[in-house]
Amino acid sequence: MKKKKTRLIVPVLWISFIVMVAGITYLSVQSGEDAKKLGSQFISSLAQNINDSQNVGEEEVNSLTYFIRQSGRAIAFLLLGIVGTVAVHVSCTKWNWGIKTFVTAFVLLAIAFFTEKVKIYIPSRHYSYEEMMISMVAVVIGFLAVSVITLTVSALKSFFRFMAASHI
Repeated sequence: MKKKKTRLIVPVLWISFIVMVAGITYLSVQSGEDAKKLGSQFISSLAQNINDSQNVGEEEVNSLTYFIRQSGRAIAFLLLGIVGTVAVHVSCTKWNWGIKTFVTAFVLLAIAFFTEKVKIYIPSRHYSYEEMMISMVAVVIGFLAVSVITLTVSALKSFFRFMAASHI
């Protein structure tokens, strides 16, 4: 029974991870003008709803835009870190925890780095160290949450097995 659940969840996790990477990459490689068009109407209406008056200044819209984009970036990379780490831990059960952790951390940090660094080759986009650090910190938080939980569960299983074996 456990094998069937694992067989189903592994492809779902990897497909989810790949779709998330593709979505983040797509949003990262858009031209600056396309990225502005993508959310300008939504953000303008949101700013008007927050500020009950109809006259919303450009500065308010720009600060709200920045906040929404950075929050979205952080959430996307946090989820990427969680899903990617779970996918590796579930599908690579024979690897030891250290190898899984190293490989996962390397891949997730590389994705966070390259999705920002590639912007230097896109017209009307710019590389931002601050945005890269937001991505890296968020992906590491998601990665650490899952890694610490799996390490704790593994340690507890080993402890209880040892305790059960010593009482026989």
